[in-house]
Amino acid sequence: MPDLYLDATLGVSGDMLLAALVDAGADTAFIERCVRLAAPEASISFSETHRREQRALHLEVSTSTSDISRTWETIRSELSAAGLPTEVLQQALLVFQTLAEAEAAVHGTDISSIHFHEVGATDALIDIVGNCAALISLAPGRVTSSRIATGTGYASTAHGNLPVPVPAVSELLAGTGAVMVTGPAEFEACTPTGAALLAVWTQAWSDGPTMRVDRIGVGAGSHDPAGHPNITRVFVGESTDIGVSLNDETAVLLECNIDDMDPRLWPTIITSLMAAGALDVWLTPILMKKGRPAHTLHVLANSQHSDALISLVMKETSTIGLRKSNVDKISLDRRTETVEVLGHPVRVKLAFLGDRLTNVQPEWEDVAAIAAVTGEPAKDILTKATSAASQNWE
Repeated sequence: MPDLYLDATLGVSGDMLLAALVDAGADTAFIERCVRLAAPEASISFSETHRREQRALHLEVSTSTSDISRTWETIRSELSAAGLPTEVLQQALLVFQTLAEAEAAVHGTDISSIHFHEVGATDALIDIVGNCAALISLAPGRVTSSRIATGTGYASTAHGNLPVPVPAVSELLAGTGAVMVTGPAEFEACTPTGAALLAVWTQAWSDGPTMRVDRIGVGAGSHDPAGHPNITRVFVGESTDIGVSLNDETAVLLECNIDDMDPRLWPTIITSLMAAGALDVWLTPILMKKGRPAHTLHVLANSQHSDALISLVMKETSTIGLRKSNVDKISLDRRTETVEVLGHPVRVKLAFLGDRLTNVQPEWEDVAAIAAVTGEPAKDILTKATSAASQNWE
């Protein structure tokens, strides 16, 4: 399973990143199929070009309709009904939701009130669904990114001329650990779509690709300014610094006590919160005033997803308030490998402390599915998957 390093030191946009991922080996047929499902009126193709004498791949889009504005609810409804592969749909909805939350913060309104223009247009649907399909096809174990060149000057948008980086880009990257740098030219080098994709995907930020590089993809932007190539690069290979240190970051913890709700609702609520971007969700049994049994709902999330998760808790549970606090989150470096058990694939989560493998955990859904098909005990499949993944790292 490869690792990816996304080089945005000269800028990044949705079309540049998609072209770079395709150039790096993403499955073009799979991407085109997903794009057709999401935007039947459009088609995409890729062609070689040059930016300042450097070879790159360029994304070309053909569409039979003009761009239209969409609300977040419209986008979610259209994509959910498009028949996209589940993993692509989940990734695309998460990126669009992250964009919607950033726009809501910039405009000081609720996410449901956001009416997209550039972000809701056909090009953005193609960029986001196409990039998510490309990522799924490459199935990276780890994604790291560089500092991000934002450009300088002003960008023409549906809201008028805005300073670069535009407010949505600044909001998207705030709190992620990303380092923004001005330049390298006077135009919008980092778009909201590009920033959202990096904000959602990036597990760590680094000044360079510390990896054994197998291949490099180069995506070209539409501009060709003097002085530097307008490109985004993708490095594919095996990271050599996995687990050098613990990951220390700030997360948001949402909590509320509930004693008046049908407990049969909890599984659906927990699933909805995880799908909406929560890092973890759990329940704690408690005893409230007057001796009433109850549960505390705990939701751990990144700051950019907290507003949407608060709205979801208020909508889907019976609570009338909750507690919100910042917590320090420390985690091991991790990756996902796929092993074969009885002729079936099993995804396995691996965690590392330094260069030492410290935890191996097969995905239970895969284990249960194989047990159902083969009739073998789930505990035996679990043992075989753990053993196979561990042996790969001996």
